[in-house]
Amino acid sequence: MAVTIPGKSRPEWRKMISGEIEHEFNNYVLQKTIYQLRQEIFKRNLTYEKAIDQLYELCSKYALAVQIDFRQIFKSW
Repeated sequence: MAVTIPGKSRPEWRKMISGEIEHEFNNYVLQKTIYQLRQEIFKRNLTYEKAIDQLYELCSKYALAVQIDFRQIFKSW
């Protein structure tokens, strides 16, 4: 069985980056990446769309590692 992540069109991706979804992450790399993306958006070095692309790419690569957090954030997909 292949491990998957939610589709990129889900609003939760943007909400994670913007901070609208408050979640205590189990995966440190995911937590750190989201923090860095927020900083880059704040500095206007990155758009939300590009940030979502980067986060989605990372999570696609390490789908198994983010499952615990994603089941709590996205519930199902």
